[in-house]
Amino acid sequence: MSIQVDDDDVLEMCNIYAQETHHREALILGNRKGLLELKNAIDQALKTGSAVANLYPSDFEGYETCIALVDDENQFEKLMTPYVEQYVQDDDAIDPIEIIKDYDAKKEKPL
Repeated sequence: MSIQVDDDDVLEMCNIYAQETHHREALILGNRKGLLELKNAIDQALKTGSAVANLYPSDFEGYETCIALVDDENQFEKLMTPYVEQYVQDDDAIDPIEIIKDYDAKKEKPL
């Protein structure tokens, strides 16, 4: 196990396991570099509204974790449920990728 964070040979390893169903745990497991990448992206999302963490799961297939700040309680309540097990969604449920797309569109437009 490596705890070096300055070594370019150490990947940002992080497995994110979604809840199977309501009231079940979600799990985030990662090496130090992976958890710091996730933490830094969360800090950036708190400042700017959204951010991306570039991570690698245990099979080394890199992926992006998109993070967005949703301060609007009404909007948050309309988000699709995050469970792996499928549930019927409300007709007006918001797909979380739409939140990310909204932030991306705002970042692309000059002020």
